[in-house]
Amino acid sequence: MSEFEFSVLGIGAWGLSARSWSDLKALMAGNPIEDDGSKGPKPELIPANERRRAPLPVRLAVETSAQACSAAQLDPATVGCVFVSGLGDTALTDYMCKVLAGDNKALSPTKFHNSVHNAAAGYWTISTGCTEAANSVAGFNESVSLTLMEALIQAEAEQRPLLLTFYDAPVSAVLQPLLKNPYPFSVSLVISPASLAPADAKRYSASITETAASWPEADWPESLQECYQTNPVARILSVLALLTGQTNSVTMPLSSATALTVTPAD
Repeated sequence: MSEFEFSVLGIGAWGLSARSWSDLKALMAGNPIEDDGSKGPKPELIPANERRRAPLPVRLAVETSAQACSAAQLDPATVGCVFVSGLGDTALTDYMCKVLAGDNKALSPTKFHNSVHNAAAGYWTISTGCTEAANSVAGFNESVSLTLMEALIQAEAEQRPLLLTFYDAPVSAVLQPLLKNPYPFSVSLVISPASLAPADAKRYSASITETAASWPEADWPESLQECYQTNPVARILSVLALLTGQTNSVTMPLSSATALTVTPAD
């Protein structure tokens, strides 16, 4: 078994009718928030010309990353990061497959540029001037637990705060029978080894064990519950439930035979 103690220094969120972490907390508590009708965030961090060309997954990731770093009072240029999308940009994947299957196989250079899995990390690091390590993970339904494990190991090994950003956009129409997710959703966390966190920061213990586990069941409002079930990165809600005191522990599958458990350390 491996154990890590850490604190959460800042959180950002965007999805459903939530435009911030405080909004998402309200939704999790069963308090409805009026939807402003926005199709996606418009992160000011990305210059206007690039922002117009940035796909939804990128804009989701950059918006919540900026919120989390601001809440943690950290300069984004100094923070290493781990980004994860469980589904990738299915709209761009669908576009490229259609073009390549047709007679005119000339792909849009901008869309091809945005199609790589580390596009969000690229936009983030370029926009912030960050030259720290930036990792991009994909783990489908285990994306949240695998990324949290990756970040805990990296933060502990390097003894520094780390930005984690979980983001997924709605699935393109052709893939909806298989993947289903209709929701844009993103959450970012800035974590730190407990030894480096402020004295008043809550501390959590994460342990990796050789045991099988399933994702926890939850009882949230209907749309939030559906998002949790269909959007791979919305599984971070189970961790947020722990951070807000809605549950005393959370156990997440890493594989068919391993699990990650997080509990309060205090």
